[in-house]
Parts: sequence; structure tokens; C-alpha cells
Amino acid sequence: MSENPPPPEQAAFRPSKWPGLIWAVPLAAVGIIGWLSLSAFVHHGPRVRVTFPVTGGLRAGTTKVEYQGYVVGHVSAVRLEKDLQKLQVTLDFDNRMAGHLGAGTRYWLAGTSFSLAHLSNIKDMVSGPVVMLDPHAGATVTHAQGLGAPPALSGSPPGLSLTLTAARLDNLSAGSPVFFKGYHVGQVTSVAMAPDGGHFNMALFIKAPWEGLVTARTRFWNAGAVRLSAGGDGPGVQLQSVPALLMGAVAFETPPVPGAAPAKTGATFTLYASKTQAQDAPGPDAVRYAAIFPGGPHGLKPGAPVQIEGAPAGSVSAVALHYDAGQGALQTRVTFSLSPARAGVADAAGLNAMLATLVGKGLRAEMGSSVPVVGGKIIQLEMAKDAPPAPIQPGTPPLIPSFGAGGGDVSGVIIQLNQVLASVNGMRLDQIAANVQSATRHIASLTGSAQTRRTLRHLDQTMRHIDDITRRADAQLPALLSAVQQSADQASTRCAMRGTYWRRSARVMRRRIAATCRRRFTSCPRRRARCARSPIFSPAIPARC
Repeated sequence: MSENPPPPEQAAFRPSKWPGLIWAVPLAAVGIIGWLSLSAFVHHGPRVRVTFPVTGGLRAGTTKVEYQGYVVGHVSAVRLEKDLQKLQVTLDFDNRMAGHLGAGTRYWLAGTSFSLAHLSNIKDMVSGPVVMLDPHAGATVTHAQGLGAPPALSGSPPGLSLTLTAARLDNLSAGSPVFFKGYHVGQVTSVAMAPDGGHFNMALFIKAPWEGLVTARTRFWNAGAVRLSAGGDGPGVQLQSVPALLMGAVAFETPPVPGAAPAKTGATFTLYASKTQAQDAPGPDAVRYAAIFPGGPHGLKPGAPVQIEGAPAGSVSAVALHYDAGQGALQTRVTFSLSPARAGVADAAGLNAMLATLVGKGLRAEMGSSVPVVGGKIIQLEMAKDAPPAPIQPGTPPLIPSFGAGGGDVSGVIIQLNQVLASVNGMRLDQIAANVQSATRHIASLTGSAQTRRTLRHLDQTMRHIDDITRRADAQLPALLSAVQQSADQASTRCAMRGTYWRRSARVMRRRIAATCRRRFTSCPRRRARCARSPIFSPAIPARC
């Protein structure tokens, strides 16, 4: 009997709660996006829009924002304004910059130009410009005006800020170093020309702790050029350093004045063209004088040194050329200032008294050169020989008498040359020529006489005879020397033989004398001894004791 198999079970469909692995990828992507969004929201910092002058190289998402070399943000958008003169740059900062972008924060672009004062800009010029900032605490200011150039100094470090005025800029620029005795103590922070174009104003910053080196008597000069100088060691070359030659430099010196107070922030000083001009510049106690020279200035300029007997004592303040209708000639009026301290006196009264005395003894003003003929023109106060009496003429300023033409050293050389030519012209050249001709004729007559010819022939014969004797002596000399050497050897041999013979004879004689003495004085030792000491036997010696 067969049994029927049970019917198969029916599969029941149960829907799964998990959507499937296919959805894992989009869910992971959504999670990552959400995490990045949350992270960006958490770490997102302030956003600031800054207006800059039109500059190439700024790129959204690429250009960085840096502070003290650290990246603190990036440029997120760059938009050109309608006037085509400005750029609207959007800066996104890290959240750590919150609270540091308040009022007073400064923004500028670095790496847009090459400067020897900032060699680090070379890297920025290759990689593109970078936005720099000088942060200030406070609530974020969302709109700011960017600077066209780097600011003076960021962070307001301790130090002293000064202003220099100069007639010429030369090679100075923002970033040029400032030296004191060759040491770098500061820098030029900005340079600007005055609105009237008459001079330049330079902002200077002296770093702490050297701000106390600057007083009211400090002198500044341009140290970024090569200059020739003539000092006690002779001509020389003045050069601060090779970098200073390339980017310009400023140097200063402070005279050791007791009790001088340090300079205050914002004080204004004059920038001189050279160290010599700075040292010779008049101080607050300087006394002004004037002198009039014939002719033109011949290159004399304000600032030229004034020397008293070769010692620096001041500088020229003004040079003016005018025409003297009464004499019908050009004249140059030179105004100069002298320092009492450098002239060796205490004050202005002492300087006036000293000059009055010296002028009465022949002190005069003269144009000269720092280096003879080729150097710059200077004023020299020198004692003149046989100078007529001439006092200092009163006036404002007093007038010191002068002498010499305005040509300085060149005129002096010409005057000396004229004196030499005048001396030559004063000589009796015709008489000198007649004497020379007479001596020449006398010498010719002597050389042409018969006696002179006979003397010369005898002299020639004598010289030939001496030469013949010398040749013969040279030929016979070796034989003569050999004969002399043989004679000397024979004499030495004979002397040696005779010496041997005499020594033997003396020994025999002494033995015979001793034997005779023993026989004769057998009973008297004293006599025998005396006899033995005698070189020869003497019968005069008595036989008895």
C-alpha cells in the first residue's frame, strides 16, 4: 500500500528593513559632505572685503593671506570695480583670527615688486603675490581699504620715529638700513616728496635699545654712495658696504656733548649728502661770516668745508655771483659759518676776538681745493705773507678780507708758472751762450794740437807695453808657482832632517856630561847635580865639596 507524500512548503516573503548594500555608497557620500559642511561651519572664520589698487596675480582659492609668515586665510573672490582702478578682494580667515580684525587692521600686498631691501619678495614674485595684514584686536571690520605699499612697521615695536629732510633722494628708498658706527640700528620706513617738489621727507625708525643714541646734535648723512676723501692719511675711498651701495643707506653720528637730551619722537633732522658735510654743518652756536672773491665761484657750492690753517672749522652757507659796476668785474660773495668749538674757543665772542687778531696779522680767506687741482672747492683761512693791514669789516655778517683769484689751485699754479718764466726771462741768456761757445772752441783747439796728439801716441805705446808684460807674466806664472812650491817642500824636508840630527847629538852629549860628572864628583852629590844640569861640562867647577 502506498502513501501520498506531503505537499511542499510554500516560501513566505518577508521584506527586509535594510535597504541594501547598493545604498551604502550614496549614504557614505552624504555623511562625508555633512561632516565637511559641519567642519567648515565650525572652523569658518571672519570674512573681510578689502579694496586694493589694481594688481595682477591675485587668484581666488590660490592667493594666501599670511601673518608673520603663517597662513591665516585665503582669497575667496576677486572682482574688478567699475572704474577699472580698484579690486574688490574677499578674504576668508580661519576662526582663530576672530577678534583680531578690528579697527586699525592694515592690509597690503607683498611680492608685487622687487626690492633689494626685501630680498624675500623674490619668492613671492615667483609664486605670486600674498596678502599681508597687521591685526588689531576688536570686532571684525568687514570692509577695509588696502594699502598700496607695505606700511612703515607692523606691531608698533619699541623705538624712535624721526623725520629726515633732504634736497635729493639719490638711491634711498623704504627699507634702506640705518647705521651707527657701521652697525645696523634702524631703517627708512617711507619716502615722500614735498608737495612743492623742493625737498624729500623720509620717515626713519631707530630700534630699541639704540634710540638713546640720537640727540638734538645728531648729524645724519647719505651713506649709500662711494666718495673720495682726503684726510691725514692721504686720499681714500669711503664706502659703507656693498648692500648699502645697492639699496642706499643712512648713517648718523652724535657729538659727545655733555648733558644732551635724547631726541623725541617726531623730531626733524637734515640729511646731508656726505659725512664731511654733516660734520662741517653749522651747529646752534655757529657764527656767520662772509668773504668776497674776484671772479666766479668755480664750482664752490653751499655745504663746502671751511678750514682754518687746514683744520675743519665750518661750512659754506651761501654762494652768490654779482657784478661790480664800479670795477667792471664779476665777484663772488661767500657766506660761511664757523663753529667756536672746532676753532678752539669757547663761544662766539672768543671766535670774533680770535679772528680780529689773526686778520690783523695777515689771516685772509682764499678759495682752494680739498684735493689739489681735481678736488672740490673749499674756503681756506690762511696766514698770507707780507699781507697789508686790513681789519674785519663790520656788517651782517662781518666781512673777512680775501686774496687770490677764484680759480683756487689752478690759478696758484699759473701764478707760480708765470714767476718761473719771469725768472728765466731775467737771466742773461746771451752771455751764457757766449761762454758755452768759448769753452767749446777751447776744447776743440786742445784736441787738435800736435802736442796733444804726441801725448796720446806715447800713452798708447805705454798701454801696449803694459799689456805685453801682463801676457808674458800670465804665461810664466804657473811655472814660477810650481818652482816655489818645490823649494818650499825641499826646505821643509832639510829642516826636519837637521832637527832629528841635533836631537840625537844633544842626547849623546847629555849622557857624556852626566858620566863625566859622576866620575869627577863621586864624593859630592851637590856638585855632581850642578854639573849634570850644565848644558856643557865646565872644568871651572871645583872637584871638592
